[in-house]
Amino acid sequence: MNIKNTKLANTINTLYKSFRFHDFFKSHFDFIMRFYIKKARRKQLERTNLISHGKVVKVAFMFQTPAVWKYDCLYRIMEQDGAFDPVVVLTPYNVNLFYDMNETMRVIEQSIHYVQNKRYHFISSFNATTRRWLDIKSIVDPDVVFFSKPYKDTLYQYHLYNFTDRLTCYVPYGFFISNHYRENSNFPFHNLLWKFFAETEYQKEVSEELAVNKGDNVVVTGCLPMENIMRKDYTPKEVWKPQEKIKKRIIWAPHHTVDYLFNFSNFMVYAETMLNIAEKYKDVIQIAFKPHPVLKFRLINLWGEQKTDEYYKRWEEMSNAQLETGDYVDLFLTSDAIIHDSGSFLLEYLHLPQKPALYLVRDRENLYSFLNSFSTKAFELHYHAENIDQIEAFINNVVIQGDDPMRVDREKFYNDYLYPKDGVMPSQKIINTLKDVLQK
Repeated sequence: MNIKNTKLANTINTLYKSFRFHDFFKSHFDFIMRFYIKKARRKQLERTNLISHGKVVKVAFMFQTPAVWKYDCLYRIMEQDGAFDPVVVLTPYNVNLFYDMNETMRVIEQSIHYVQNKRYHFISSFNATTRRWLDIKSIVDPDVVFFSKPYKDTLYQYHLYNFTDRLTCYVPYGFFISNHYRENSNFPFHNLLWKFFAETEYQKEVSEELAVNKGDNVVVTGCLPMENIMRKDYTPKEVWKPQEKIKKRIIWAPHHTVDYLFNFSNFMVYAETMLNIAEKYKDVIQIAFKPHPVLKFRLINLWGEQKTDEYYKRWEEMSNAQLETGDYVDLFLTSDAIIHDSGSFLLEYLHLPQKPALYLVRDRENLYSFLNSFSTKAFELHYHAENIDQIEAFINNVVIQGDDPMRVDREKFYNDYLYPKDGVMPSQKIINTLKDVLQK
C-alpha cells in the first residue's frame, strides 16, 4: 500500500504540521486561543505606535506561486504612494511530508520569472548559492505583512506565527465557498491577523458568529483578486495561442481533490475526455487547461513525475490548446466560457456575468452539503454536467450557438452581491484602512 494515497497519509501530515508549527493547543482549545489573540493584539498596538508620523511603511507581500498571487492591484498602488515601501517575498510552496521537493523548487523558479516580468521589487527566500532559506523577518524587517494563504504549507519562518509582532494582513486567495467555516474564518491564522480583508458581508457575518475573535479584525473590501475584472479602464493582455480563424475560447479548470477530503474533483474522469474534446472541436474552439496549482503535486504522488509532466505537456503542444499555471485575470477576460469543478471559481468567474460557466458535478448531494448558502446561489447560476454528452451540449448550444438563458440572472447576482455598491475598488479600501490607522 502506498501511504501517499491514503487518508492515513493526510492524518500523519496534519499531525506533522501541528508539531512543526507548535499550534496543537491553540488550534483545539478556545481559551488558549483567546490568550494568544490578546497577546497578538498587544504586540500589534505596539507596532502601530512605533510607526511615527511621516515614516515610510515597509510592506512585505508573501508570494508562494503565481496562481495564488492576488495582490497586484494593491502592490501597484503602494508602489506609487510615497507612504509605503512594498517588497514581494518569494517563499516555498507545499513544503511538508508528502510533496515533491523538486516540484517545489520548480515553482520557486517559475515565481522568480513571473515577478521579474512584472518588474516587482522582490527578494527570494531561497539563497541558490548557499542552498539555505533566508531569515526574511530580519532581512526585510517589515512593518506590515500580507500573506497569500492561511495554510501551513510553507516553512514556519514564513508563516504568520513568526510575524505576530508585526501588522499582519490577509486577502483570501479564493472565495469562501464551503460550510467548513473553520478553514475559512477560524484557524489560528484568521484569529491572530491584524486585518482580515474579506470579500463580502457574508464572510464578516460568519466570522462575527463563529470565530474565536468574533470577527474583531474583519474589514469588508470586496474581492481584490477580481479588481482588474471589475475596473472599466483595465485592458487585458492577449494570452491565447494565435489561430488561423476566430474560435470560441473555453477554460477547463479542474480542482486538486483527486484523492482526499470532500473529493469533488472530476479530473480523473475527464482527463482524457477533455483532450479528446479539444481535438474533436479543434476547428471551432480553443481550450486552456487551468489546473489548480496543487493538482500537479497530487498527480505526482498518484502517477509519478514522468506521467504527470507528459500529460501537462500534451496540453502545451496541442495547436488549439494551452497550459495556464499562473495569473488568470487576463485569461478570464479574454475567454468565452469556463468548465470547472473548482471552489473559488464558482464566484470568481461570475464577475464576468456575460460569460457562461459549466460546473462538472460528481456527487450533487455531497456537493450541496459542502457548499455554504452564498456559494450555493452561485452554483445554481452555473450550467451543470454529469457526463460527456452534457459537456458537449454546453459547448455546442451555449458557447458556440450562444443560447444562454441564465445570463440575466448572473448579471443580477453580480450587481447585487459582487460589484462594490459604493464603486470604490478593494485596493483603495485597503489603502484607506491602513492610512486611517497608521497615519493618525
